[in-house]
Amino acid sequence: MKNILLNEFKEYENMEKNDLNIDIGNFSPTVILPLIYNENLNFENINSIRKIDINTDNSAEVANEILEELEINKSNLNTLKFIFHELIANIYDHSCFEKAYVMGRIDGDYYEFSFLDDGITIPNSLKKVNYPIKNDSDALLKAINGLSSKKELGYVERGTGLNNTTNIVTSGSDGELLIVSGCALIHITKDNIIAREIPNDCIDGTLVSLRMKLNKKIDIYKYLKQVKYELII
Repeated sequence: MKNILLNEFKEYENMEKNDLNIDIGNFSPTVILPLIYNENLNFENINSIRKIDINTDNSAEVANEILEELEINKSNLNTLKFIFHELIANIYDHSCFEKAYVMGRIDGDYYEFSFLDDGITIPNSLKKVNYPIKNDSDALLKAINGLSSKKELGYVERGTGLNNTTNIVTSGSDGELLIVSGCALIHITKDNIIAREIPNDCIDGTLVSLRMKLNKKIDIYKYLKQVKYELII
C-alpha cells in the first residue's frame, strides 16, 4: 500500500497558501478541506463538499448526499454510513467546532473521504480529562485506541468509533487513514503506522482522511472489535 494520503498532506504542507491563483479543482479532499477557510479561494465548483450543521445533527443527510453523488455500490452503503456517523459524531461530541465539512472523491479504484472541523483538536480534548499524554502524536494514537474525553456518570468512556473505523478502512478495504490534529499527524495502513510532529499552525482544528477500495463487499462485523495500534520503534 502506497502512502497516498501522507503524500497528499505533504503536498498541502508545501503549498504557498497565499497564492490566489491556486487551481484547487484537481486536488484531493486531504488538500482541499484544510484550504476551505481561505476566503480568497473559490470552492463553488468543487463537488461532494457538505457542511456539518452546528445546531442540528445533519450527519445522515450529509452521508446520503455525498454517497449518492459518488454512486457508491449499494453493498457498501451501510458500511460507509456507519463510518460517516462515527466520525461526525466525534466532531459533535468532542471538538467544540464552529465550522466543519465533509468531502468525498473517486480516485480510480479508490474512494477518498475527508472530515474537517475547526474545533479544539484531539490532543486538547483529551487534556480536558487530565489523562497523561506524552505529546500530540501520543494523544492521537491513544484516541485511535479508544481513549475518549466523553464522560458518562462521571467516568471517562472508552471510544470505539475511531478504532472500528480504522479497522474497517485498513483491514477491511485495504485502505489507509490519516489524522492531523494539534501538532501531530498519524498515518495508518494494514502494514505500517507513521507518526510525526507538525507546526501548530499547519491546520485549524482536526482533519481525518480515509482512502478505501470498495470493489467488494466489506463485512463490517468482522472489524467491530478493539484492535491495539502501536508504533514500532
